[in-house]
Amino acid sequence: MPSVPRSSQASRALRRSQSTRITATKFECAAQAHLLAQKRRIPLATKYNVNSNVTAASTKISLPRALSRPVLGEVETSSLVGAYPDLAGIPAEYIRERLALSRPKMRAALQAVEISISKSTLPTELDILMNEVVSFACPTHMFAVYNDAPLPISHKRQISLFPIHDLVFGMHCTNLPTLPTSRPSSSSSHTTVPVVPLRLPSPETFSLLHAYLYTQQPATLLASLARPCETDLLQLAAHANKIHGLWRNACLLGVVDAQLYDVIEASWESTIAAMQACS
Repeated sequence: MPSVPRSSQASRALRRSQSTRITATKFECAAQAHLLAQKRRIPLATKYNVNSNVTAASTKISLPRALSRPVLGEVETSSLVGAYPDLAGIPAEYIRERLALSRPKMRAALQAVEISISKSTLPTELDILMNEVVSFACPTHMFAVYNDAPLPISHKRQISLFPIHDLVFGMHCTNLPTLPTSRPSSSSSHTTVPVVPLRLPSPETFSLLHAYLYTQQPATLLASLARPCETDLLQLAAHANKIHGLWRNACLLGVVDAQLYDVIEASWESTIAAMQACS
């Protein structure tokens, strides 16, 4: 057999080496493409927004750095003079100060209220069962709190009932709906109070505002708004949503109470700082 020149052998070896490298490169590129495709199929984190529950997929959470304080006006006492003639000409601030003497009995009466609803639709009036505690400071109205967010078909709108005293809310809120006259009770067993529909942006946080107006204790509200010891961004965002809801309700009702907004601002700043620290 004739001998093959060494130069030809070297040439064939070089071609085989190049072919091996090209094949390896193809496999490497294919593996990278497969990995990239897998990464593209991984679902992204969910974005949480204070104005809605779930939005488009994203890891970014957008919240205002601060909650602006509304311009605090003063309530008009004229709407209450019809039910309380002795209040004519008395400054609202003085009436609020005097209410502090009655708040303990009012709070006790609210906690002792018992009602019964036999209708599937919201009535215009409700009977409150009278007892010794309620009779000392009987509520004058019943707020039916709700929001008007669109509901799926066949879903019923949720309504929460809150007994209230017109003096407490009338002296602290500049933007209440008209409160119908509450008739004095003619029975020792029950009293009838008007039901007032109250549409709010955050019905689920109205209980915080309701309790605060009857206690006037900023420290208690601050404790209720203490941020959770969480490093999870979505948990903190949910807590921010709670504070934001309280703020929206207070702004809508025109609550006249500087300490309320002090607490809201402090709680908001603490929560936003925690979110920034873990983001």
